[in-house]
Amino acid sequence: MPMRATTVRFSEDLWQLLEDESTLQGISAAQFVRDATIVRLAFLAGRRGDSDSEQSIEAISERAARRHEHARAPSSSVQAPERLDELHRTLLLDSPPEDSFDRLTRLTATVLNVPVALVSLVDHDRQFFKSCLGLQQPWASQRQTPLSHSFCQHVVQSRRPLVISDAREHPVLRDNPAIRDLGVIAYAGAPLITPNGHVLGTLCAIDHEPRHWTAEQVEILSNLAGSVLSEIQLHAAHHNQG
Repeated sequence: MPMRATTVRFSEDLWQLLEDESTLQGISAAQFVRDATIVRLAFLAGRRGDSDSEQSIEAISERAARRHEHARAPSSSVQAPERLDELHRTLLLDSPPEDSFDRLTRLTATVLNVPVALVSLVDHDRQFFKSCLGLQQPWASQRQTPLSHSFCQHVVQSRRPLVISDAREHPVLRDNPAIRDLGVIAYAGAPLITPNGHVLGTLCAIDHEPRHWTAEQVEILSNLAGSVLSEIQLHAAHHNQG
C-alpha cells in the first residue's frame, strides 16, 4: 500500500509541547501525531460499532505503556561512561558552593520570577546541586537528590530544554516524588552541553504553582545555561592547572 504524507501546522507553543511530550515518550513528534490520529480514528470507528477499533486502541496502549516504563528508568544517555567521565573531570561533584555559580541562579530566579533555581549536575545515581536557590530543608543542606527525584535526567536524555507547566498532570512525571518532597510543580530546564557534546546537567527554574513558560523565558534560560557552562569550564581549567 502506498504511503501518503501531509503537512500539519501548529503554533509555536503547541509544537514545543508536542516535542517535549514525544521526547519523554521516546518517539518522534511524527510518531506521536500518528498514534494520536490512529486513536482518534479508532474511537470514531468504535462509535460506529467496528470491532477492529478495539484492537487498534489496545495495540497503541501497549506500545505507550512500554514507552512509559522506559521513560521512568534512567536512560542510557545518563549512564554513558563518556558523559560521566567528563562530568567527574570537572571536579564539581560534592564541591562547596561558589558565588560565581550562585550569581547565575540568583539572576535566573530574578529574571524568570521563580522561587527556586538550580545548577544541577546529573551523576549516575543522583543529581548534585552545584548551586541551589530557594530549596527547602533538608535538600538545601544536602545539595543533592537521588535520580528518583530528578526531572533533569530527562533533559540529559533529550539534549533539549524541557518545559512543564504542571508536573502533576504530566503523563511521565506526575508520580515523581520531587512533586511531593521538593514542591516541583512547574519546571523549565536547559541543558549544559559541553564542546564534546556531553550533557552534564541543567540550569533549571522551578515554581511551586502551575505556570505557562513563554518562548522568550526558555530562550533566556538557555542563554543563562551557556553562562553556567562557561563557569564550569573555567572551574575545570583552574583546578586541572593546579
